[in-house]
Amino acid sequence: MAPRTQLLRDALRLVRAAALLSAPLFLFAEGFSAASAVRVAASNGAAALLCSVLLRRLADRNALQVGRGLVLGLLVLVGALASTNGEPVHVNVINFVLVTLLAGALLPRRELLAVAASCAAAMATIAWRQAVAPPGEELLEARFEAIVQFLPTYAVIVALLVRRGRLEEANAA
Repeated sequence: MAPRTQLLRDALRLVRAAALLSAPLFLFAEGFSAASAVRVAASNGAAALLCSVLLRRLADRNALQVGRGLVLGLLVLVGALASTNGEPVHVNVINFVLVTLLAGALLPRRELLAVAASCAAAMATIAWRQAVAPPGEELLEARFEAIVQFLPTYAVIVALLVRRGRLEEANAA
């Protein structure tokens, strides 16, 4: 099996296991309610189902196509959850970083950049919407402060992933 295919298979199995194993933890950590149970079952179930379907597809599909499916599926799921869960965007940054790391490991550099731009735009939009100005502070200032708290660090992560990809391409040539 090709190394990239094995990496993708491992990633699919790890993400599926994380989705299944963390579901009960979320139920206890967030305080049990019917609404949170449905939300956890839907989100973690969707992630586990996505990975299971893609693992089956990996046998008869190109690994790049399956990798795109994983990254896009998780990007949609993470974006939807982050924009509707009511938590500060900073709580969700790690999920966007995971999607970006997967894109860096599984997709060509151009697609990594598209995923990174999508993640940055989603996080900035959520932060912009959620920002509340403390007394005596302008709303615009609060919005930019919320974005500046995560965007530069995220940009460094993306830059390192792009640089790593360039080094791998140079070594392969």
